[in-house]
Amino acid sequence: MTRRALLAFLLAALGGVGVAAVYGGPAHAQGSGSARLQISVIHALKTDGGGSIDPRLRDLPQLTRDQPFVRYNIYKLLDRKEMPVEVGKPVPYQLVNGRTMQVKLTQVGVESGGTRYHVRVEIDDPGKQPVAVEVTAGAKDPFFVAGHSYEGGTLFLELVIQGS
Repeated sequence: MTRRALLAFLLAALGGVGVAAVYGGPAHAQGSGSARLQISVIHALKTDGGGSIDPRLRDLPQLTRDQPFVRYNIYKLLDRKEMPVEVGKPVPYQLVNGRTMQVKLTQVGVESGGTRYHVRVEIDDPGKQPVAVEVTAGAKDPFFVAGHSYEGGTLFLELVIQGS
Protein backbone atom coordinates (compact mmCIF):
# COMPACT_ATOMS: atom_id res chain seq x y z
CA MET A 1 0.00 0.00 0.00
CA THR A 2 1.33 3.44 -0.86
CA ARG A 3 2.06 6.05 1.78
CA ARG A 4 -0.72 8.23 0.42
CA ALA A 5 -3.21 5.34 0.68
CA LEU A 6 -2.01 4.53 4.21
CA LEU A 7 -2.47 8.16 5.23
CA ALA A 8 -5.91 8.15 3.61
CA PHE A 9 -6.82 5.10 5.71
CA LEU A 10 -5.65 6.94 8.81
CA LEU A 11 -7.60 10.08 7.98
CA ALA A 12 -10.73 8.12 7.12
CA ALA A 13 -10.41 6.15 10.34
CA LEU A 14 -10.24 9.33 12.36
CA GLY A 15 -13.66 10.48 11.15
CA GLY A 16 -16.11 9.51 13.90
CA VAL A 17 -13.43 8.09 16.21
CA GLY A 18 -13.00 11.07 18.48
CA VAL A 19 -11.13 14.32 18.41
CA ALA A 20 -7.83 12.94 17.17
CA ALA A 21 -6.54 15.12 14.34
CA VAL A 22 -3.47 15.08 12.17
CA TYR A 23 -1.11 17.62 13.69
CA GLY A 24 -3.46 19.85 15.58
CA GLY A 25 -0.94 22.68 15.98
CA PRO A 26 1.03 23.88 18.98
CA ALA A 27 -0.30 23.48 22.48
CA HIS A 28 -0.65 26.44 24.79
CA ALA A 29 1.25 25.06 27.78
CA GLN A 30 3.53 22.14 28.51
CA GLY A 31 2.22 19.12 30.35
CA SER A 32 4.01 16.11 31.85
CA GLY A 33 6.56 14.58 29.49
CA SER A 34 5.36 11.00 29.91
CA ALA A 35 2.25 8.90 29.39
CA ARG A 36 1.05 5.31 28.88
CA LEU A 37 0.46 3.99 25.37
CA GLN A 38 -1.89 1.14 24.55
CA ILE A 39 -1.43 -0.58 21.18
CA SER A 40 -4.06 -2.98 19.83
CA VAL A 41 -3.32 -4.98 16.68
CA ILE A 42 -6.54 -5.84 14.83
CA HIS A 43 -6.82 -8.18 11.83
CA ALA A 44 -9.69 -7.12 9.54
CA LEU A 45 -11.05 -9.48 6.88
CA LYS A 46 -13.81 -9.38 4.29
CA THR A 47 -15.70 -12.65 3.79
CA ASP A 48 -18.88 -13.71 2.03
CA GLY A 49 -20.26 -15.09 5.28
CA GLY A 50 -21.55 -13.34 8.36
CA GLY A 51 -19.50 -10.89 10.33
CA SER A 52 -17.91 -11.14 13.73
CA ILE A 53 -16.10 -8.78 16.06
CA ASP A 54 -13.77 -10.07 18.75
CA PRO A 55 -15.52 -9.34 22.09
CA ARG A 56 -12.28 -7.80 23.42
CA LEU A 57 -12.81 -4.98 20.87
CA ARG A 58 -15.73 -3.50 22.79
CA ASP A 59 -15.51 -0.02 21.20
CA LEU A 60 -15.13 -1.22 17.61
CA PRO A 61 -18.77 -2.06 16.68
CA GLN A 62 -19.78 1.62 16.52
CA LEU A 63 -16.91 2.30 14.09
CA THR A 64 -17.78 -0.45 11.60
CA ARG A 65 -20.45 1.75 10.01
CA ASP A 66 -17.81 4.22 8.79
CA GLN A 67 -14.96 4.07 6.25
CA PRO A 68 -12.60 2.31 6.15
CA PHE A 69 -14.05 -0.13 8.71
CA VAL A 70 -17.20 -0.79 6.66
CA ARG A 71 -15.06 -2.60 4.07
CA TYR A 72 -14.55 -5.56 6.42
CA ASN A 73 -16.86 -7.84 8.37
CA ILE A 74 -14.51 -9.85 10.60
CA TYR A 75 -12.31 -8.24 13.23
CA LYS A 76 -9.95 -10.20 15.46
CA LEU A 77 -7.68 -8.79 18.16
CA LEU A 78 -4.21 -10.25 17.59
CA ASP A 79 -2.30 -8.42 20.31
CA ARG A 80 -2.69 -5.70 22.91
CA LYS A 81 0.15 -4.14 24.85
CA GLU A 82 0.51 -1.19 27.17
CA MET A 83 3.83 0.56 27.64
CA PRO A 84 5.27 3.81 28.97
CA VAL A 85 6.26 6.58 26.55
CA GLU A 86 8.36 9.66 27.21
CA VAL A 87 8.80 12.77 25.10
CA GLY A 88 11.58 12.29 22.56
CA LYS A 89 12.16 8.56 23.21
CA PRO A 90 10.96 6.22 20.44
CA VAL A 91 9.26 3.01 21.59
CA PRO A 92 9.68 0.07 19.18
CA TYR A 93 6.91 -2.48 18.67
CA GLN A 94 7.24 -5.62 16.51
CA LEU A 95 4.18 -6.13 14.30
CA VAL A 96 2.81 -9.57 13.41
CA ASN A 97 3.69 -9.02 9.72
CA GLY A 98 7.41 -8.70 10.56
CA ARG A 99 7.57 -4.92 10.31
CA THR A 100 8.60 -2.68 13.17
CA MET A 101 6.54 0.27 14.33
CA GLN A 102 8.14 3.05 16.35
CA VAL A 103 5.97 5.39 18.38
CA LYS A 104 7.46 8.62 19.67
CA LEU A 105 5.69 11.08 21.94
CA THR A 106 6.95 14.38 20.56
CA GLN A 107 5.00 16.89 22.64
CA VAL A 108 2.56 17.06 25.52
CA GLY A 109 0.46 20.19 25.80
CA VAL A 110 -2.35 21.46 27.94
CA GLU A 111 -5.23 23.28 26.30
CA SER A 112 -8.61 24.38 27.60
CA GLY A 113 -10.03 21.00 26.53
CA GLY A 114 -7.41 19.02 28.45
CA THR A 115 -4.07 17.41 27.78
CA ARG A 116 -3.12 16.82 24.13
CA TYR A 117 -0.42 14.39 23.00
CA HIS A 118 1.47 14.84 19.74
CA VAL A 119 2.66 11.43 18.53
CA ARG A 120 4.81 10.35 15.57
CA VAL A 121 4.27 6.80 14.29
CA GLU A 122 6.76 5.21 11.87
CA ILE A 123 6.44 1.77 10.29
CA ASP A 124 9.43 0.39 8.45
CA ASP A 125 9.01 -0.56 4.80
CA PRO A 126 11.97 -2.75 3.79
CA GLY A 127 13.98 -1.17 1.00
CA LYS A 128 12.03 2.09 1.23
CA GLN A 129 11.63 5.07 3.52
CA PRO A 130 9.51 4.32 6.62
CA VAL A 131 5.84 5.24 6.44
CA ALA A 132 5.30 8.02 8.99
CA VAL A 133 2.25 9.86 10.31
CA GLU A 134 1.90 12.45 13.05
CA VAL A 135 -1.23 12.77 15.15
CA THR A 136 -2.38 14.98 18.00
CA ALA A 137 -4.93 13.32 20.27
CA GLY A 138 -6.45 13.79 23.69
CA ALA A 139 -6.08 11.30 26.51
CA LYS A 140 -8.05 8.11 25.78
CA ASP A 141 -8.93 9.25 22.23
CA PRO A 142 -8.07 6.31 19.95
CA PHE A 143 -6.49 6.80 16.57
CA PHE A 144 -5.81 4.19 13.92
CA VAL A 145 -3.01 3.45 11.50
CA ALA A 146 -4.15 0.93 8.91
CA GLY A 147 -3.45 -0.45 5.50
CA HIS A 148 -0.72 -3.08 5.84
CA SER A 149 -1.69 -6.41 4.27
CA TYR A 150 -1.74 -9.47 6.50
CA GLU A 151 -2.97 -13.00 5.79
CA GLY A 152 -5.66 -12.05 3.29
CA GLY A 153 -6.80 -9.00 5.21
CA THR A 154 -5.58 -5.72 6.63
CA LEU A 155 -3.97 -4.73 9.92
CA PHE A 156 -5.56 -1.92 11.91
CA LEU A 157 -3.33 -0.55 14.66
CA GLU A 158 -5.32 1.20 17.37
CA LEU A 159 -3.22 3.52 19.53
CA VAL A 160 -4.51 5.17 22.69
CA ILE A 161 -2.56 7.52 24.96
CA GLN A 162 -3.72 6.87 28.52
CA GLY A 163 -2.06 9.84 30.18
CA SER A 164 0.47 9.53 32.98
